[in-house]
Amino acid sequence: MTEYISTPISWGSEFLDNFIPVEYEKQVKFLNPPEFSKKKLYEGTIEEGLEKVLQNPIGYDVSFDDLVKEKYEKGKPIIFAVDDYTRPNIHTKIILPIMIKKLLSLGVDKTDIQVLIACGTHRVPKEGEYEKILGDELFEELKSQVTPHDCDNDTIMIGESDVGTPMGFNKMIFDSSLLIPVTDSELHYFAGVAGTVKEICPGIASRKTVSRNHPKMFDKDRGFSDGCRLGNADETNLVITDIKNMVSILKKQVTIFGIDTIVTDGEIVYVNAGDLIALHEAGRDNIIPMRTVKVSKAGDLVIMGLQSWGINLYQAGKGVHASWNAVRKDGNGEILVVAPCPDGVGNANYEKTMTESKEMSIQGALEYVLENYCSELTFKIGNQKPVDLLRMLKTVGEGNIKIISDMDSQELKDIYRMMPLKKPGDDTLEVLRKAVKSTLDKKPEAQVYIMDDPGLYIVVE
Repeated sequence: MTEYISTPISWGSEFLDNFIPVEYEKQVKFLNPPEFSKKKLYEGTIEEGLEKVLQNPIGYDVSFDDLVKEKYEKGKPIIFAVDDYTRPNIHTKIILPIMIKKLLSLGVDKTDIQVLIACGTHRVPKEGEYEKILGDELFEELKSQVTPHDCDNDTIMIGESDVGTPMGFNKMIFDSSLLIPVTDSELHYFAGVAGTVKEICPGIASRKTVSRNHPKMFDKDRGFSDGCRLGNADETNLVITDIKNMVSILKKQVTIFGIDTIVTDGEIVYVNAGDLIALHEAGRDNIIPMRTVKVSKAGDLVIMGLQSWGINLYQAGKGVHASWNAVRKDGNGEILVVAPCPDGVGNANYEKTMTESKEMSIQGALEYVLENYCSELTFKIGNQKPVDLLRMLKTVGEGNIKIISDMDSQELKDIYRMMPLKKPGDDTLEVLRKAVKSTLDKKPEAQVYIMDDPGLYIVVE
């Protein structure tokens, strides 16, 4: 009977474990955040750590308590902006109850507390997903005060950014006493660092705004510009620079006070509060070393679990990107994505563009997408995913991105150029074991990396 080592990775809300035979243990490395990133950067409980930064907020010369007393008017809500169903929301479920209790203690009427789900250009949450965002108890308590952002119908245009991006944001915030984005900083594959300012754009922005901002990532020769990459949030990253500029303009009309966290292994290890742009910069300085993992050689096989990002193929692309940084890029490395994708593709434009280019070569498809769908006039949200996938396939090789998913196998193979391994009725763990065995039979000396965090930046030294 085969013995396996314990290497749990996520499959939706469940975990798969025991799929690497023990005889390969020395060749296997589970890529986790660095050990130091698990140490709390605040003293005491999270309540105590949060209270400290609320009383000494970054970029503000008054405490949060004093700001509320100054800005709050009965009948003008205080709005929390929180992540949607595509994110784990560990921080949301911890921070929001603390903050609501504080607002009530400061004299804010409970009916003036609103929660805006920052869906960006994603669909609004389905029944049952609000509880995953807020927790059962808090959602039940605030149900009538929770609103999902609709980027097509709920926005007001307020002008342009310094580089001409039309600016539109959720209309609720313009009638608020205070807007409080509650975020967690993470690395992002083209914006550099997510959280903080990204809760505004794309979080609560209009589709038109996002569709004009995001094309700043593209380069006609390389696919993505050099500046738009994981961890880079300086002025060479035109996407995040534009977003920060839009936030600086918006906060002249809306009082914005952010709360940012970093979550490692399910625990909040960092908390900060205050000006959203200053929070982004502080978060960047902390998250980059906390999510950078160095390895001595590129992997022959990288197995990727997705946590909440495995909800659809669109979000799972972040895991493919994270794996790509860890794998060989000479056509001899394999990425194995483990993602159930109950929502299917997750983006109509991703599907349309990949379908149109499915008969082309990888290079031909990449050129087609860049030429037809990636200018500021032609771009639609989702068109960045084909560019990212196709440029990765160029280096990894078609057929070397494999996927275990509940999606239609033919669709995954013919349209998305991924090698599907699971058929209806198959036992997921057995499929994973067979996939691993197949690779190790062919490459018994293979270096195997296992990841369950698409926010990691793997550096091959």
